[in-house]
Amino acid sequence: MMQTKQLMIENMDDSGTGLARIAILAEIDSDGDTYQAGAFNGPDGKGQWVPILSAHNRGGMPYGKARVYDDGEAAYAELNLNLETQAGREWHAALKFDLDRGQPVQEWSYGYDAQEFEYRFSGKQQVRVLKRLLVDEVSTVVRGAGVGTSTIAIKSAALKEDHFARLIGSLSELESALEKDLSALSATGVKQLSEIHRAIGDALEPIVAAEKDLDLSTDTAVAEYLRRQSKRHLGC
Repeated sequence: MMQTKQLMIENMDDSGTGLARIAILAEIDSDGDTYQAGAFNGPDGKGQWVPILSAHNRGGMPYGKARVYDDGEAAYAELNLNLETQAGREWHAALKFDLDRGQPVQEWSYGYDAQEFEYRFSGKQQVRVLKRLLVDEVSTVVRGAGVGTSTIAIKSAALKEDHFARLIGSLSELESALEKDLSALSATGVKQLSEIHRAIGDALEPIVAAEKDLDLSTDTAVAEYLRRQSKRHLGC
């Protein structure tokens, strides 16, 4: 029986090629599932090619195709929209529009069959460990099966301030929570925040390098940027 889960588009270029993040394997998702390394890689270990559909409609013409795979830590879908077709071009344009006009609303999911799995306990929670998946397709949907699915970046779309508002608000809430209780942040949360910190540092590094008159390290620049944006969005 086919099941569905959400995914998140991370980037897409003008040629219609993009990348979607499906899962962090070691985490337990909102369905109570986690993944064994290699679960997405198929019989030959090289990944699985699947069609990109509209709302899981298997009778419709695909917009393109995707290669689904994992690297032992996270699972991804390499997306390839077919810009030789009208449908592919229209969806490419629609994704750009979605990103360039306020908060993105387009959501995504993928269909799969769990071919091999087992149940374990994590503390008091029963968790399903997915060991081998047959992924059938990747779909654009009105509402994804999970929480927080969206198209979050296309290279040709301008970076808008609206894209960062939710992140800034979440980081501010996290700061307030940690001031009250440092134990509120799990080991996984610490790792994810470290990855966010590094990614923002990498993004700002060229700007810092260009501003040679300012004696700012990357860490200082990141902290100052987040402080200013938090105040702006929270009205402080």
